[in-house]
Amino acid sequence: MARGEPSGADRELIGRLAALGWTVSAAQLERWRGVGLLPAHVRRWLGRGRGSVSVLEEAVVDVAAALARHARQGRDLRWTVLAWYAEAGRPLVPGVAVVPEPPWPAVREALLWAMARSRAHRVLAQARTAAGATGEAEREAGRDAFYAEAERAFAHGPAGTPEPAAVRRLLRGQAETAGLRGRDAGRRRAAVHLAAAAGMGSGEVGGALFVETLAVLLPGLDWSLAAGSAQQAERDGTFDDWMPASVGPLTLLAAAGAQEMARARARAQLLAGVGGLHLLHGLLMPDAPALAALRTAIEDTGLAVLLQQMLPLLLTPSGIPYALAACLTPQFRHLADHVHALLAEHTRHGLLTAADGQRRGSDGYMATWLDQIRTASVRRSAAAGDEYDGRTAAGGRGDGQGAATAG
Repeated sequence: MARGEPSGADRELIGRLAALGWTVSAAQLERWRGVGLLPAHVRRWLGRGRGSVSVLEEAVVDVAAALARHARQGRDLRWTVLAWYAEAGRPLVPGVAVVPEPPWPAVREALLWAMARSRAHRVLAQARTAAGATGEAEREAGRDAFYAEAERAFAHGPAGTPEPAAVRRLLRGQAETAGLRGRDAGRRRAAVHLAAAAGMGSGEVGGALFVETLAVLLPGLDWSLAAGSAQQAERDGTFDDWMPASVGPLTLLAAAGAQEMARARARAQLLAGVGGLHLLHGLLMPDAPALAALRTAIEDTGLAVLLQQMLPLLLTPSGIPYALAACLTPQFRHLADHVHALLAEHTRHGLLTAADGQRRGSDGYMATWLDQIRTASVRRSAAAGDEYDGRTAAGGRGDGQGAATAG
C-alpha cells in the first residue's frame, strides 16, 4: 500500500465519523495511533495465501469519536487528552453511549505537563525559591521576582464566578454591571497573598492578613474564631505550626494513581454539577421546591463558591488539572461526601418537580423558565431606558456629547 493511502478500515472509520459530524483525515488517525491514543485495527486473515485485511471494531470508533470531539487545529494532543478524560468521567445518561477511558499513561503525562507549565505553578515555585534563599540580597530579589510573577499571573481574566444572586438581579434590571466586577481586584490580591503564604510562610504573611485572605476567597464562612486563633499563634510563636500544611498541586497530581485520580474526577464532576445548578439560579432558573431546598443547604455550608468555580474549571482543558488536584485533598473529599448526602436528601421526589399551580413535566418547567427570561428581558430593557433618560436629562443632550463635556 502506498504511503499515505488509508486502509479499508480507516476509510470506513473516516466515513463513520463523518456521519457523526466529525471531519477526520487519515493523517490524523495515524498520528493518534502513533502516540498510542487510537488502537490499531484488528487483522483478519483471509486464508489460502490471500493475506489479511484490517477490520473496524466499534471500540475503535468510540475512541476515534472522543478524540475527534476534542481535537483542535494546532492544539497540543495533551490538551485533547485532558478534555477527553473529563468527558469520560461524566455521569451516565440513559440513551447516551459510554465514553471510553483514555490510556492512563497519556492522562498522567498530560496532567503533569499542563500543571508544570501553568502560571499558578510558576508563581508557587517562585515563592518557594524566594523562601529558600540564603543571603539577604538574594531573598529580596526572590521576593521581588515572586510578586512580579504573581501580578502577571493574576492580572487578567475573571477572578472567580459571579455571584448568582447578583446576576439574577442584573437580569431583572435591579442592579448595574459594576456590581459584578466589584470583588475581582480583592480576589486577585487575595490569590497573591495565598500564594505567598503557601510558598514563603509566616515570615511573609502574618496571621491577620492570612485570615483576611481566606475570608475574601471564602466569604460564606465565619472567620472570627480563626482570626483570634491566628493572632494567638503569632503571639506564641507557633504560627508556622498553626498554618495549614500546603502541598503543591503538581505534587498531588504526581502522587496519584489511576484509581485515585478517577475518584477525584468523580468528586469534581459531582461538585461541578451541583455548582452548575447554583449558577443557573442566577440565569433565572425557576425554583422548584427540592431545587430551592438544595440550594439553601449548599449556601448554608458557606462553600458554595467552591462548587460554582468547579464547573468552569472542568469545561476547559487548562482548568482540569486544578479541579482534579483540588479533589485529591481531604478537604474536597469531605465536601464532596457532604454534597452527595445533600443531593440524595433533596432529590427524592425530583429536583425539577413543580410546585402546585405551576406547569409540570420537563417541557412545562422549560416553558416557565423561558417565560421568566423573556419577562426579565423586558424589565431590563425598560430599566436601561430609564437610566439612559436620566443621563440624558442630566447632561442636556442625547447624542453622547453632553456626557463627554461633563467628563
